[in-house]
Amino acid sequence: MKQNQVFAARLSPIIMKIVKKKLPLKKKIMKKKKKSISISDSSSWVKSRLLGRGAYGSVYLAKSKTDQTERALKSAEFSRATSLMEEAKILISLNSSYVVRCYDAEIVREENDMQYNLVLEYCSGKTIADLIEDNHGELLESEVKQLARDIVLGLRYIHARDVIHCDIKPDNLLLCPVDDGYVAKIGDFGLAMEKGSMEYGDGYGHKRGTTRYMSPEMMSHGMVDYKADVWAFGCSVLEMLSGESVWGEHGDLCSDDWANLIGHSDLMPRQPVWLSTQAKDFLSKCLERDVHKRWSSYNLSNHPFVAL
Repeated sequence: MKQNQVFAARLSPIIMKIVKKKLPLKKKIMKKKKKSISISDSSSWVKSRLLGRGAYGSVYLAKSKTDQTERALKSAEFSRATSLMEEAKILISLNSSYVVRCYDAEIVREENDMQYNLVLEYCSGKTIADLIEDNHGELLESEVKQLARDIVLGLRYIHARDVIHCDIKPDNLLLCPVDDGYVAKIGDFGLAMEKGSMEYGDGYGHKRGTTRYMSPEMMSHGMVDYKADVWAFGCSVLEMLSGESVWGEHGDLCSDDWANLIGHSDLMPRQPVWLSTQAKDFLSKCLERDVHKRWSSYNLSNHPFVAL
């Protein structure tokens, strides 16, 4: 017993030296972790004007304080920014010419509140919804083909990375001016899901998005998969070609009527008779009620309607 006590007494100074040496290292690691959370007293961006408001935040045109670069700043109070943070997790990993870029996120103290800002690519050409309205629905089929090509390539890209957008519609398809027109980009990933995530589960029990653009399987069973995006994309292309709201011929409906119309009837959105055979065939591949027969974004990207 005495031998053990003597041994422990001799060993304790050595242990203390090791502990003392290790402590600074622990402090250094802790500091590094804190530094990864960007919290500052002022933003790196100056908001110039409001671009729009949504359920999960407000979007501003903003300029960098250092080089005057223009970005779109999506902001929300930190206490209400859970959805915005989830959107950031998805967007920050995406890098495609057909998806709005996310450059950074910051947490800023503003007066008495903490603000969460998402720094996004600014698309000054507005949205496809604006384009339809500005042209009174008179978009040329050749123009629609080019925009549809951009969007389907964006869908193909995100689907290959297990991301389902869940809210494809003309309002969320942004336009970036280029020399010969626009590049269409998929924006607003506030409702997006990652297939295989805990939130996604088995893909059932989800009903998210804008009712008018929801797929039959989502409306009837709450089923979310890549092909829900394809249906919504088909609705958006139809609106570009017709200049009319999809299902607009049925007027204003209550939630039960929407559920019956989209989820449980055999009716299809009305299409103009003057569409080309190619356009009609493309829409038929998107707006197929049987989810197993509906084309994937990959197959659609090779359809003659959007082929280069």
